[in-house]
Order: sequence, then C-alpha cells, then structure tokens
Amino acid sequence: MTKSIVKVGSAFGITEYRLANGLRVLYKKESAAPVVAVCVTFHVGSRNESKGVTGSTHILEHLLFKDTIKFNKANGNAITDYLEWFGALMNATTWLDRTNYFELIPKERMANALEMEADRLRGSLFNDTDLASEMTVVRNEFERSRNNPLELLDEEVLYKVFTKHPYRIPTIGLKEDIESSTATKLRKFYDVFYWPNNATLSVFGDVEWKDVEREVLTYFAPIPHSPHSIPTLTIVEPKQKSARKVTIKKDMGVNLAMVSYKVPPGTHKDYPAVLLLSTILAGGYSSRMEQHIVDKGIASEVSVLCHPLFDTGAVNFMGQCAEGVKPTFLAKAIEKEIEIIINKGVTTVELAYARERVLSQGAASRDGVFNEIRAVSESVAAGDWALAYKIEKAGLKVTVSDIKRIAKKYFNKQKQTVGLLDQ
Repeated sequence: MTKSIVKVGSAFGITEYRLANGLRVLYKKESAAPVVAVCVTFHVGSRNESKGVTGSTHILEHLLFKDTIKFNKANGNAITDYLEWFGALMNATTWLDRTNYFELIPKERMANALEMEADRLRGSLFNDTDLASEMTVVRNEFERSRNNPLELLDEEVLYKVFTKHPYRIPTIGLKEDIESSTATKLRKFYDVFYWPNNATLSVFGDVEWKDVEREVLTYFAPIPHSPHSIPTLTIVEPKQKSARKVTIKKDMGVNLAMVSYKVPPGTHKDYPAVLLLSTILAGGYSSRMEQHIVDKGIASEVSVLCHPLFDTGAVNFMGQCAEGVKPTFLAKAIEKEIEIIINKGVTTVELAYARERVLSQGAASRDGVFNEIRAVSESVAAGDWALAYKIEKAGLKVTVSDIKRIAKKYFNKQKQTVGLLDQ
C-alpha cells in the first residue's frame, strides 16, 4: 500500500486528509491542555444491519476491546489494561449510523493509541469464548432497555414511524438475533464493513501535524483498502400518507406520550430550521411546551430529540404525564402547540432565543478536545464531518417565515406518529 497522504481541505479549524487506502483523517491543533484525543468512526451502525444480524455492530463494539494481533493478554498488553496503564480515558458507542472508539491520552502517548487503533481496525482476534464473556453484559443491556419506559416507548414509536428502513430496529438489536450471534457470523460482518475506506480517524489536541502524519503513515497506511465495495443501503422508506399510532398498556410507574414527525437528513438544507423549530417548541424553560404544558400541570416534563441522521429521520417530542393526566390528553396538548405554529408562526424573539440556545449547546458539546472529537464523530456519521458547525451557521439565516414553512412541510398530521404508554 502506498504510504502517502493528501490534504483535502480545511474548515472550522479542522483539516481533512486522505490516505491511499481510503482512510479519512481529521486533524485539529488545540494546545489548551497537554493531551490528545483520538477517535475512529466506522461508517457502520444499526442502519447497516438486516434481519438475522441485528445488534451486530453493538456486539462488535464490545468485542473490539478483546485481543488483537499485537495487543493481547498473552503479550501482557490487552487493550483496556494497556490504555489504562498510561492514564487514558476511553470508551466506544454504537448508534444508527456509526460506531466510534475514542481515547483521551497524554500527548506523549499519541503513537501508542494510534498503533492500537490501527491494529484493531483489521487485527481483532475475537472468538466464541470472547463472545460468551460479553453476552451477559449485552443481555443485561437489552433487558434494561425493555424495562426503561422511555426507551421502550421510543423503540415502539420508531418501529411504527419507519416501515421499511432499518432505523425502525433498535441499535441493540432484536432478541432472537442477539441470542443467535456467533463469532463466525460477527467475523463475516466485521470483514464486510471494518476497513480503512469505511472509517474516519480524528486526532485533536496538543500535537503537531508532522507528528500525527508520521504515526498515521506508520500504522494506518499499510492497511489495505477493502477487497470489495462497501455495501450501501438501498432501502427507501415509503412516503407516509396518514397519521400512525401505537399504544403500550403496561404498568411502568409513569404515563408517557410521544409525538414523532419525519424530518429530512441532517445534511438537507431544511434541517437547521427543523432544529430551531424543535427548540422553540420544547428546548428548555422558555419553550412553548414548557410554558403551556408543564407550567399548566399537564405534564411533569417535556423534551425533544432532534438529531441529524444520514437518512430521513424523526423528531420526537416526549412528555411525562402529570398525576391524573392521561397520555391521550398530553399528546393532544403537544399537537396543539405544533398546530398553533403551523397556523400563526413564531415571533422574532422566540427565534432569537432558539438560535442562542442552539449555539450555546453546540459550544458546550464541543468544550475540550475530548468532547469536540466525539461531536465531530456524530457529524461524520451523518455524512459531513463539518455538519454541526454548518447547521449552526445556517441557523443564523433562518427567518420566522422559514419556521412557519418548515412546520407546515414536516410537522403535519400526515407525517405524524403518536405513541402512548398507559398504565
């Protein structure tokens, strides 16, 4: 494999490079502290799974902390022990569009972290014994999700929102697929998706590019490009033609209502207005739903999940019923607030507040290189590593007329799914 690296471009203080094997490298110099953050984002999540292998990315998240060719128990440098030895903070997460692995390390240990990440990219040695050791943890995570009322309702609503797209299946997977997992099946999945041309390496912190370049060329450049094309998702979610509803009758100690609307991918030009509208409706104490639903005793709390995804996604408004309030009544109260905006729009003051909240939350989410590198990883997953910065910048140009247009276009009955958890 050719040991070369090409600069692609720079934006928002971050520079993008590309290796001959297809690996994208993002670099940012930040000298506020003598540390370096490293993150490998694989462009594979539950979106890339099909029936029979659901939950594979999540299980592999666990297994890629097991032995690799260079880093293993026999050599006395198993991954977790090795990273903890020089004081690394580390974790990994799996979601709809991605899996990421990240560390915060003393800057002198950057090469150690890059060597390890390169080795587990293609050199993981997991087997059925390793799988068996992790299955108790995975099963417990699955059971916790089924016993969490909000997670349970969210899963059931998304299963109704999407009729074909894999977003309808929870990232943790279906129970029958989890139980039937084998190292052989997971190895096949690993060999399909875990390649440098399906990954983004980010290195942020108190380190010079020449030093990053040297180590990246040493450890990542020799890894070959995948011998096959990375599969792309061909499933297209059919247009929703009418409102949908799902009701869960289960005593879980609370009554909940969720109202969900299909919205465009994070890279769509309408997404900044979608985010601002969601913030006006349920973003904090000054939001409409907080003032008109919580303060009036209909709900004890309300919230909104608006996350940019690679494909058409959903914005979910959730409320926990106040004592004596039925979920159907709360759902109608949520719908009413949306209908008012569709008919009457919003004020310039509300829009200004929403902009400030989005900007402040964005800044907080990127406070420090460890937070920033993970935030950028989410943008990578949505299809553009600079997406979060671009959304905030585009939001400054959104007008009150844009908000009303977006409300009519996306937050209408036709694209609505209501979920009720009723004791």
